[in-house]
Amino acid sequence: MSEFQFSIPAYVLINDIAIILGLAVIGIVIWFYSKDRNRIIGISIIGGVIILFIYLSFIAPIQTNVALNDRLELYIPPYARETIQKEEILRAYVIDLEHNESLQPKYHTFGAGMGNYKMGRFKLANGKDAIMMTTGPKVVCLELKDKYIMLSPDNLNEFIEEMNEEFVVIGYDEIE
Repeated sequence: MSEFQFSIPAYVLINDIAIILGLAVIGIVIWFYSKDRNRIIGISIIGGVIILFIYLSFIAPIQTNVALNDRLELYIPPYARETIQKEEILRAYVIDLEHNESLQPKYHTFGAGMGNYKMGRFKLANGKDAIMMTTGPKVVCLELKDKYIMLSPDNLNEFIEEMNEEFVVIGYDEIE
């Protein structure tokens, strides 16, 4: 079984750290400018939001991976967990999302994204659903009956080789 990891791009990390620091500043202001019950409620809410944001920004992405054996297993906490059998894949190919407008994500239904970094469930410009684990514009696109799976792990070329050898042959005919 092969596992492929996904790293968080630096621009996403910087953005997440800035948001957490902003929330911490709000917490400090609440601490010094409110009293009694309002202080407790305010700090509790801000503390909970900071903890949730730390989980979504730093802990969950570390756990995100794709495992490849006799089936493809995607794990994107807390957004998606999916197991795909070879027989479910109608087509597999590599695309550049910057040049393929119909497969670009329009909005997230349950996920997070910034720039080329996308994790979770998205609605595409063509109206179909997609589960995306991408960190760059070049992605492996697996077309299923009811949705797309788009993947671009850190070592994309090794992932493509492994997919070709062990799982399903990936075409390059749709690269623009």
